[in-house]
Amino acid sequence: MAFQRTDLPHRGVPMLLSIIALCVVGTVLAGWLFGVEVLVRGAPYRAAMVPSTAISFALLFSGILIHLQRSAPRSAVLACAGIAAAVALTNSIVIPLGNGGFDVLAESRAFTDRMSPGTIAGILVAALGLAGLGSPRLNRAEVTMLSGTAGLSGVLAVLFVHDFHRGSPLALPVVEAMSIYTAACLLALYAALLLIALDPSAERQSFKETGRG
Repeated sequence: MAFQRTDLPHRGVPMLLSIIALCVVGTVLAGWLFGVEVLVRGAPYRAAMVPSTAISFALLFSGILIHLQRSAPRSAVLACAGIAAAVALTNSIVIPLGNGGFDVLAESRAFTDRMSPGTIAGILVAALGLAGLGSPRLNRAEVTMLSGTAGLSGVLAVLFVHDFHRGSPLALPVVEAMSIYTAACLLALYAALLLIALDPSAERQSFKETGRG
């Protein structure tokens, strides 16, 4: 795909962030598959990125890459957003019941390794932002812009004040089980969504669609 210079911040950077993040989540999934602890948590005693979180991120970043293609199918973008949200919601439903959601399938998972409430909220906000890229109605409501701005502010706050070591007294309860990998992926995800939302050509396209409607 050929990029113009003006495309770089709004298409090239989100694409690069998405590709890097997909490599990260692929590495995490490989770590769970082969039982390599350093690949899933980065360092001893740190929280791990659980498989369901990695799968959700894979769907969300894939949705961004699909959107960045010329004449991208909106249904595929919406499907990625919807399935990622469904995975997060499934974890939010079963965690209070004492299970680990889809992550119980990972035999090497420690009891404390789970999708934190903060991660669930972050994925849902990002999924809404991605859905805004696939839905003209949500796009006109600037849902992607709002999602990217709110999410970026939240994850930056977490990165500044949260200790990602399990059981640390400085760990925030709502994100206690969040991995540093998860926080980094959320940061990349919200940055990508915000850059795409700020694309002037996307705004012009939205006006055209509004006129046709």
